[in-house]
Amino acid sequence: MANKVDVDAIRKASTKLAAADGPIQYLRNVQALLESVKLPGGSLTLFGDTTVQAHNASVDGHLDNVKTGIAHLNKAAEQLEQTAKNWEKSDQPWVVK
Repeated sequence: MANKVDVDAIRKASTKLAAADGPIQYLRNVQALLESVKLPGGSLTLFGDTTVQAHNASVDGHLDNVKTGIAHLNKAAEQLEQTAKNWEKSDQPWVVK
C-alpha cells in the first residue's frame, strides 16, 4: 500500500526545532546560564584556586556538550528542511510497511 510522505509535517518538525520555545533555544538559554556561573580566578582566595579551576573546567565541559547539542539540532533542522524540499520535488511513490 503506497502512502504519501507528509512534507508539511517534516517542515513543521524542522521549524519546531528552531522555534522560540524549542529545544535549540532551550540549549542556548542553558549555555548563557552556564557561562554566567564561571568563577574569576582568586574568587575563593588563594587557597581556593584549585577549586575555582576545577569548577570552571567542569563548566567548560558542560558548555562544550551544550554547544555540540546546539550544532547537532541546527544541522537536524537544516536536514529536515532539505528532506522536505527533496520530497516536494519527488514524484515517486514510496511504500511504508
